[in-house]
Amino acid sequence: MENKRFSQRHEKRKEKTNRIYNVLIAVVAVLIVFVGGSLMMNHKDKPADTKTASSEVKKDHKSDSDKSEDKSDKSKADDDQNKDDQSADDQSSDDSTVDDQATEDEQSADDENQDEDKGDVQVTENNDPSSDVDKTVVDPNWKPVGTEQQGEHVATYDKGSTDWNEMLKAVSSATGVSESDMIIWRIGNNGSPQKAVATIESKSQQKKYRVQIDWVDGEGWKPVQMEEMK
Repeated sequence: MENKRFSQRHEKRKEKTNRIYNVLIAVVAVLIVFVGGSLMMNHKDKPADTKTASSEVKKDHKSDSDKSEDKSDKSKADDDQNKDDQSADDQSSDDSTVDDQATEDEQSADDENQDEDKGDVQVTENNDPSSDVDKTVVDPNWKPVGTEQQGEHVATYDKGSTDWNEMLKAVSSATGVSESDMIIWRIGNNGSPQKAVATIESKSQQKKYRVQIDWVDGEGWKPVQMEEMK
């Protein structure tokens, strides 16, 4: 009887111990599940943060790269603009130089043409004491004095006629003596109908001149030789 009681108590203790073990096992299992779940959650969060951080780093790097490219493009654009401006300045300078050179060439050509037109005035001194001529002047720059006459020219030595007045104008252009200051000694034929010779004297200077003039069709009388008399 006593052994039976002892056996029942023993069985109860064993059942109690088993319950305690089961509870402990359950607690341990719960702890394992909780810890494992926490670890898994942390593991999932970390890659997400890493990915976000990586994305932000890439974004910042891209932003810096874009800024660097913008600066590079701007710098290149500024360099290109400076080159274009320099090229424009060089071109403008070259054009200005070409224009200046062309102007100088034209001026030089004009000067040469004027020199050719002018020629040299020929002055011949006469040292012959028996001659009434002091010196002879031939000036290539003398031009016809113009004319109002039309049609075929016929020399006229009538005082006051158009031909007479135009002859005096040619004589005045060669001597520098105005018509109002002239004393006319003679105007006549000089070997042909289109050649004449005039002898005049300056009232103010008291100098006498002999001037040979030739007729140029459509342009009038032209001085060809002037002599200062003794």
